[in-house]
Amino acid sequence: MNQMLQSQQSQQQALLYLLNYLQQNEYQFTAITPLSHQRILDRKQLRPDTKLTLQDIFGWNVKFKPADLDTTLFSLLRDNQLLQEQQGQYSSLIRVASLDQQLFIHSAFPTLAHDAVFFGPDTYRFSYHLKQYLSQQSRPFKRAVELCCGTSAAAVSIAKHFPDYDELFVADLNPTALLYSQINISFAGVPHLYPVHSNLFSNLEGAFDLIFANPPYLIDPEQRQYRHGGHELNGNALSFRIIQEGIQRLLPGGQLFLYTGVTITQHGNPFLDCLEDLLASYPQMLWSYEEIDPDIFGEELEQPAYQQIDRIALALVKIELKK
Repeated sequence: MNQMLQSQQSQQQALLYLLNYLQQNEYQFTAITPLSHQRILDRKQLRPDTKLTLQDIFGWNVKFKPADLDTTLFSLLRDNQLLQEQQGQYSSLIRVASLDQQLFIHSAFPTLAHDAVFFGPDTYRFSYHLKQYLSQQSRPFKRAVELCCGTSAAAVSIAKHFPDYDELFVADLNPTALLYSQINISFAGVPHLYPVHSNLFSNLEGAFDLIFANPPYLIDPEQRQYRHGGHELNGNALSFRIIQEGIQRLLPGGQLFLYTGVTITQHGNPFLDCLEDLLASYPQMLWSYEEIDPDIFGEELEQPAYQQIDRIALALVKIELKK
């Protein structure tokens, strides 16, 4: 157990060294959709003689040779099992993306593992809409939690933009997500931000004046934690559960902000129908539902689970408990 703990601590230090190294070298990388990423990766791999950049190695996940990387950094990553070797070439087992000039560790491409930690377009959109929402509020949040936190990029971003909070928790079921979150939080240097291993609210105590989440919302045959939102409600079971449990944990005046994908069928919007039925029993809740993108993940419509679905839309749900 001590050896395992020492190994994990050594790996964390290696990843913090990497983040500092990348920051010193003015590294920035925008993570795009997996389909677009694969197209760019294929293009780059067709040009094997091109000099590689840090973005190629830690953003696009291009295979590289030891000479392509700083000697100290290469040795540190290799010795901490953060590189994968194949026929004399290496690839990084993690990626680094940027948001608001801040760097975040997340999983390598492609994110096929059950415990993969994803960072992509939803991360940027979620953070943007959350900051826009909070900037319009008349009172600052003091005790908050991000559920299904992943890399904790959104929590770090709002902690930097709205620094007057007292406690900010980030919760996830995935130990890898919490490991990366701890590294990202440490590197960002934000205070009073605490990772918690929790199945939604199961290991969280008390009430909050801000609950926010960008949960998995697809039906994933592999049931990967960052994608699979449950079979019920066409992938929206987890999103709906967050609302059901979250409204019980709001302080007076508290707010719940949910960013999620929803499925639209020829019969309408099942998620919105269930939401209206649920909140009809809570007259003390003020709430709104807004569709912000009518068509995402169109490729999912080819999957067997989506044969009765017309489209997948992005939506924001905002709920406030009256004082």
